[in-house]
Amino acid sequence: MQDVVLLMVSVAAGMLTYTASNIIKRGGVIASAIITLAAGLTLPHFFPEYGNVLAAAATCASYAGMISVENALNVFEMAVISLMTGILFVTASNAYIGIGGKLGTIAAISCFAWLGFKKIFAAIDHK
Repeated sequence: MQDVVLLMVSVAAGMLTYTASNIIKRGGVIASAIITLAAGLTLPHFFPEYGNVLAAAATCASYAGMISVENALNVFEMAVISLMTGILFVTASNAYIGIGGKLGTIAAISCFAWLGFKKIFAAIDHK
C-alpha cells in the first residue's frame, strides 16, 4: 500500500511542478521549491509512519517536473515521466543510502528514458 501511495504522490508532484513551471510560467526552480516545501510540511504530518519517504519521492518527482515543455509536450507525458520517477525511486530506495544526488539522478534518468521512448516510437511510426 505504501508503494501505491508513493507512486500517486510522485505523479501528483511531477504534474504540479510541470504545471506551475510551464503553464503558469513560474519557472522550474520556483515550482519545484514550492512543491518540495509543501510536501515536506504536509506529508510527514498526514503520514507519520512514512511521510518523510513520501516527501523525498515528491521532491524527486518535482525535479523531473522541471523538464521543459519542448521535451514533455503536455501533462499526460509528465504523468508518465512522474510514474517512471516513482518506480525508479521505489526500486532504488535501498541503494546508495546517504549518497548525495540520488533524487536528481533518478529524475534525470526518468526524463532521458522518456525522451528515448519518444524517439524510438517516432522512428517506428515513420516506417
